[in-house]
Amino acid sequence: MLPPRSRVVAGTLNLARGGSLLQTEMRRIVESIYGPSVRHLPGLDVGRAYWAATKDFRYGGDMVDVFQYGNGATSLAVVDISGHGIRAARYAGLAKYALRAYASRGLDAVESVRALNRLCIENSEFEAEYEFFATVFFGIVDADRTTMQYVSAGHEAAYVVASDGPQMLNATGPIVGLMDDDAAFNQEIVPLDGGDIFAAVTDGFTEARDEALTFLGATALLDVIERHRTSEAEQQAEAITRYAYEYAGERLQDDVAALVVKIDAEITA
Repeated sequence: MLPPRSRVVAGTLNLARGGSLLQTEMRRIVESIYGPSVRHLPGLDVGRAYWAATKDFRYGGDMVDVFQYGNGATSLAVVDISGHGIRAARYAGLAKYALRAYASRGLDAVESVRALNRLCIENSEFEAEYEFFATVFFGIVDADRTTMQYVSAGHEAAYVVASDGPQMLNATGPIVGLMDDDAAFNQEIVPLDGGDIFAAVTDGFTEARDEALTFLGATALLDVIERHRTSEAEQQAEAITRYAYEYAGERLQDDVAALVVKIDAEITA
C-alpha cells in the first residue's frame, strides 16, 4: 500500500493522464466536425487549410466546407463564428451541416443562408446563447461548373481569379444571427470558366498585423494566389495561411482558415 504522500502523487498523475486523454478525445470530436480533406471532385481541385492562433487547440469557429450533391452541384462554405474554442467549433459544426441540409433539399444559396440565419437566432434564444453570430460565404457551383450563385453575409475576402483578372465577391447581406429579416440577404451569380480559381479566407487573414500594426488586408490574398498559381489548390491554401502567420511575426491574434477551389480547364473547355 502506498504511503499517503505517494497516493496523492499517484492520484495527481492519474488525473493528469485523464485530463490529457480527455483533451485528446475532445480534440478528436472537434476535428470530426471538420471532416477529412476533400482534394478532388469531378471538375474541381479543392484545397483547404487552417492555422490556429494558439497551439492549445487546433480548430475553433473558422470553418471551410466543400460538399457535392447528388445532382452534381457543389457547395462552398466559409464560416467564421464569433468566439473561440470548443463552443465556437460546436456552432461551426451546426452551420456546416445546416447549410448542407438546406441545399440538399433544393434551396438555393440565399434561401439556405436565410434559413441558417433564422436557425441561429432561434437557437440563441432557446439555449440562451446571445453571442452566436457569424460571417458566412456560401456558394453553389452548378453541375456544369459554369456559374456560381453566392451569398456573402458580412464576409470580407472572397474572389474569383480569372485569366482576365480577379473579381471580388462583395457582401450581399449582414452577418448571420443579427437580423431576423429575410429581405436583408440577397444573392449574386458569377460566371466561371476553366482555369478560374475561387479563393476565400476568414478575417484572421485580413486582420493579421505586422510589427507596425498594419493590417494584412484582403488584396494580399491575390498576391499569394498569383505567386502559387500553378500549384495545386491544397498547396495554395496552405501558402495562404502560412503567409498570414509569417506576416504577423508568428503571433496571430485570430485563427486563419482558407478555401481554394480551381476549376478544371479541360472540364469546362
